Amino acid sequence: MKWIRCILVTALLSMLLTGCWGSKEIEHMIYVNTVGIDYVDNKVVVYIQMVNFSGIAKKEAGQTQEQKTFIGKAEGDSFDTAIFNLYTTSPQRIVWSNVKTIVFSEAALKESSVINQVLDVWDRYYEFRYTVWTMATKDPMEKVLTTPSIADLSVIYSQLNSPMRTYEQSSIIAPLYLYKFIWKWKEKAETVQMPFIEISPDWTSNNAPSPNISTTGICFLQNEQFRGCLKSSDILGVRWLEKKTHRTPLFLKEEQTVLAVIVMNKIKSSIHPKMKDGKPAFDIKVSMQGTLPELSSNLNRTELEQRAIKEINNQITGTYMKGLKIHADVYRLSSIFYRDLPKEWNKLTDKGIIPLDSSSIDKINIKVNLTSGGISKID
Repeated sequence: MKWIRCILVTALLSMLLTGCWGSKEIEHMIYVNTVGIDYVDNKVVVYIQMVNFSGIAKKEAGQTQEQKTFIGKAEGDSFDTAIFNLYTTSPQRIVWSNVKTIVFSEAALKESSVINQVLDVWDRYYEFRYTVWTMATKDPMEKVLTTPSIADLSVIYSQLNSPMRTYEQSSIIAPLYLYKFIWKWKEKAETVQMPFIEISPDWTSNNAPSPNISTTGICFLQNEQFRGCLKSSDILGVRWLEKKTHRTPLFLKEEQTVLAVIVMNKIKSSIHPKMKDGKPAFDIKVSMQGTLPELSSNLNRTELEQRAIKEINNQITGTYMKGLKIHADVYRLSSIFYRDLPKEWNKLTDKGIIPLDSSSIDKINIKVNLTSGGISKID
């Protein structure tokens, strides 16, 4: 009798166990890697780039497989409408939990209502995450999302989806997470510095062009308004005041001749707001250490440090002036003033922005400590 009871109990318990009837095979779902958002003819256009997992897995016996990129596209009167229109043409369920990057076109950035729609949907749907990279582009969205990665690498390892790998080696333009974009977009007096990407033709494969995605500038948004974009050569001053700057090169030139290359690290900066002659003013302090991988002149340590200080000063000032031309607060001075001097900010602000001009940066104090000349010694 005991063994009969055991059989009955086992049978009853097995009926309570859940099975895998509702599970889906990985190849039966579409995993979105990158989302592109455009705005054309008063319509929101959504692009999705699908992950090809077979291109990521290691191949046995040295076999290789051609990398393929699949793109989905749909449009609608709003961001969510476009997504539901995308569902109707999708052959399988679309999974959003693997999204790594959002790319906005310049047209979409100019429409604050489009950005607000995206952020609202992103905040409500449970599959979306906030730790995704946020970027901007002027290039056709479909070309950006179909640009293959070099050396048969998956697009997951490109600057589009892994910008920190390049930034840690050469810190020029800091990548931007979505959660930081959200609070800067909505925060009073804040400025969003969104990385700007382009399709670069500089790479080749077997003497044939092999375009690659490259970060080439910054787009600035403030008070939920698009201000404009500046190229890398115009925003070199931003890196000296960016807390995430890890390692960045400084080229010392005389006319077109490179005299030295100094790699700067341990960069520390601060901006102190104040009132001067009834107007907002700012004192900037920057300190850093440097190593010398290239020296093509007879400059000694002191001369190199002085030239570096002069060049960094010019870059900080030059970037600020470029920002003024497009009415962009490139160094987030209004935000710093608002936090430190809120009463004065409320008196001076005009629609969330304090008046800035060429004299708003009062003093710039820069310290450069050249610690190493590489294998060679420096005087």
